[in-house]
Amino acid sequence: MKQTIKYKLNPNKEQEKHLHNLSSIATKLYNTDNYIRRATWKKCGKIPSWYSQKKKVLKNNVWYKLLPSQTAQEVCHNLQGNYNSWFKLRKKDEKARPPKFRRKEMLSPISFYQQFKIIEDKLKLSMSLKYRKEHNIKSLELNFNKWKTEKGIPKFCQVLFNKGSWYANIVYEVPEPNISLNKNIMAIDLGIINTAVTCDNKGNSNIYSGKQILSIQHYFNSRIARVQGKFTKQFPKRKWSKTLQKLTDKKTRQINQSLHTISKGIVNQAKKNNIKTIVAGDLTDIRKDNNFGKRNNQKLHSWSFSKLIQQIEYKSILSGIRFVRVSEENTSKTCSICGTMRKSNRIKRGLYRCKICSNYINSDVNGAKNILKKYLQFFSNEDRSIGNVAMPLVSRIENVIPR
Repeated sequence: MKQTIKYKLNPNKEQEKHLHNLSSIATKLYNTDNYIRRATWKKCGKIPSWYSQKKKVLKNNVWYKLLPSQTAQEVCHNLQGNYNSWFKLRKKDEKARPPKFRRKEMLSPISFYQQFKIIEDKLKLSMSLKYRKEHNIKSLELNFNKWKTEKGIPKFCQVLFNKGSWYANIVYEVPEPNISLNKNIMAIDLGIINTAVTCDNKGNSNIYSGKQILSIQHYFNSRIARVQGKFTKQFPKRKWSKTLQKLTDKKTRQINQSLHTISKGIVNQAKKNNIKTIVAGDLTDIRKDNNFGKRNNQKLHSWSFSKLIQQIEYKSILSGIRFVRVSEENTSKTCSICGTMRKSNRIKRGLYRCKICSNYINSDVNGAKNILKKYLQFFSNEDRSIGNVAMPLVSRIENVIPR
């Protein structure tokens, strides 16, 4: 599997000058490619592929030659991805506009595949032949803060400029540990009020409260709205400011920290109970065509379901635990004891009562049990037993919020 680690670079003035040049060249190449694509679209109503652009048009372009070959190809490939997204959007909205040109002063990210090496605490980036001749430099050796070591093989490096500093996102290919399976299985049901609820086939259950994340969202949303209201009165034509960006970044950091704490707790719980398989509900298109009211829509659309699932998945794999996704359809409506499906059985928030078998259970625990039953239906009868679920333990996030 692959993991990404972000490092802060410490270039000197000369190295920073070269990084600035390369990023500016990447912006000019992006705009040149975009100009050619738009001109072709106006002439014949078609957009050339990035491969044909590279081979016929951009191969002799001065900006293309100044960048390492794979770096230049990645710039064109990113623009092709933007056009593919535009094509999909045009099917729903005919007024959708094609990808914009980047601002001249923008510093675009530069990507490296084979033209980089990591030697202890230094990052070595190779330059193209044309850039070597013009600037008399073969490569850049950049110092960086190596706060985390990784045993994997570096496969990809992206250098970018953000908030006055240079960073490197390095993708490592990490060997996956061998998984020795047993009959112990845990299911996870994700939600908003309760971020995650786990239930295993031994009868253990845990509730991970989401009130901390909801309070973070509510606090920062109200502060951003207040600042935005004052800002639009003073500057009607401007839509964003540094203060708004700081608030948004702080909100993102705090939510990410909370999600990491929850995902780590779930995997540690699985390791403690000798769980070798984790099953999670597939929440694809959960937001599509759903309207839960103004207040609940805000909670749903600002909640990172996929991010938490991805964190649990990679942490499970690194811990030698298999991760599986199953459909979550009707798991909240169905009784986990008798199988009766009625929406009215959820009599209030957090409580499920079956009118057929008189089963009283926490509604999220009931959903987790149904996800577990959906997975166990593929096994023999003797391996399908869940048993009675004990009173769930409630876990709350405390003292994990960064500044």
